[in-house]
Amino acid sequence: MPQLLIFISTSSTNVPRRRAVRNTWMRYLQEHGMHGDVEITFLASRCRELEEEAEQSGDMTLVDAPEGYDQLWNKALVFLRSQAEQRTGSRVPSFVMHVDDDSFVRLDLLVHEVENWPQQRFYYGYIWDGCGNRKTHPIRNPSNKSHMPESQWPFDFYPPFASGCGFVLSWDLVLALVSQPLPNYRLLDPPFGIHLCGPPECCVLPDPVVPVHDERIRPYKPLPTFRSDTLVQHYLAPEEMKPFYVQALEHASSKGASAVTIGELASTSDCQHDAPQALYEQLVSMGIFRR
Repeated sequence: MPQLLIFISTSSTNVPRRRAVRNTWMRYLQEHGMHGDVEITFLASRCRELEEEAEQSGDMTLVDAPEGYDQLWNKALVFLRSQAEQRTGSRVPSFVMHVDDDSFVRLDLLVHEVENWPQQRFYYGYIWDGCGNRKTHPIRNPSNKSHMPESQWPFDFYPPFASGCGFVLSWDLVLALVSQPLPNYRLLDPPFGIHLCGPPECCVLPDPVVPVHDERIRPYKPLPTFRSDTLVQHYLAPEEMKPFYVQALEHASSKGASAVTIGELASTSDCQHDAPQALYEQLVSMGIFRR
């Protein structure tokens, strides 16, 4: 059975992004014989434009859900419900991971992380929980992409939630989320926190989950962009995927990434870039940049 099922949110217009992902970090899956441990699929709304691509590539899941940024939560729930219904026995993954189609995933590092993850009540990613600079709140401006209407979430705070660029759920949390009808939201990320970590009237569990935060999942670009300990890097344009992939392969080859521990990765992480990284950290601490 796959230990990890990764679904990548995409849309009919994001052809260059899918091509870049297939030609970079998804190749690692094929070239290193990881099919038994990791399964990857692009998730998109069913439409005529994608049916031929899905048939040719064999790596797409098309669902009957509206397309659009404000439909990502709905589309993800449809996908998770279908997986819960279809997967039984040996086909049940231990974990499910959501990734954006402009995110790069270091599969060579991630597969070793999976071995140490608890298989229950595990909600993992870059967690917006109010600690340090990880502060966020509902945006009420309808012109903002991240607008959350009061009709969907009336409070002036969010429960802790993971950035949608790359987060992981243990299978028991997937089953809990699809076990009952949930409200519709126009955003993807906060609802997972609302229903896993939120107040009793919202939480799908008897006790809320305590999410696990990891700084190596980067929802914003650091300086420099490539850092050897990065697990997920968000906001890469299609033309940036290949250079990042080349650097990742070079690091894996030179450092023996499969045998390097988290602590060793941190201590050897791009020492030659100390100056720009220090500047970046200072700007983050001042609130000018967000990670």
